Amino acid sequence: MLRRVREFAPQAPDELGITIALRRAPPAPFLPSKEYGQPVVGLVLVWAGDPAAGQQAIAPLRAIGTPIADLVRPVPYLFIQGSLDAGAPHGMHYYWKSHRLPDLSDAVIHTLVRHLESITSPFSQISGWAVGGAAARVDRDATAVGERETGFELNLIAASPPSDPDGIRHTTWVREGWEALRPHSAGVYANFLSDEDAVDVRAAYGERLKRLTAVKDRYDPTNFFRMNANITPSREAGRAAKA
Repeated sequence: MLRRVREFAPQAPDELGITIALRRAPPAPFLPSKEYGQPVVGLVLVWAGDPAAGQQAIAPLRAIGTPIADLVRPVPYLFIQGSLDAGAPHGMHYYWKSHRLPDLSDAVIHTLVRHLESITSPFSQISGWAVGGAAARVDRDATAVGERETGFELNLIAASPPSDPDGIRHTTWVREGWEALRPHSAGVYANFLSDEDAVDVRAAYGERLKRLTAVKDRYDPTNFFRMNANITPSREAGRAAKA
């Protein structure tokens, strides 16, 4: 299925959003009970346009095989906004790391499937977003968000309840998967930064980092607003370099 998606996504219409989800099947009423807890791969599809045209556009994806569940249907936009909330409930402990992947190569797919099979929590997952279309046609230097070329944004997300006595096992699962995918990475989307170091922050912003640092130097030279995906002001970066 992932091989078919990598061929389909770059040519998909602008109106179609494609999200990939790899996780253990939750005990949801729309899934066969025999699949609960089993590794599964799913697609979340969003079509912004005429429903009939959308059904035609996703026909190649439906032809991949027979899914264990198919919930694709017309729904209100607000439903889409909250449809995945149950998969990330409040109060859990979360940790993630991310990569921008130019392609879902065979090596990448093999790594994803192998890592899915070793997932340590029923709440953890691997999520990916197909990027391209209209976003890829915007000048890469027009905004600060990072690369816009066709590809896939991938998140490895660990989630576990606060009562879990071995939370480090889940964060280790994320880090190991992230390291395994690192040779295939082309950076990281800035909005998905986690605990990356300065090198990875530069990978997220590229040449845009110089412009963002100039803005930081002007409006926040003391780095007061630093509890975020931080852009370090020049003064503090120079002090760290000397240390």
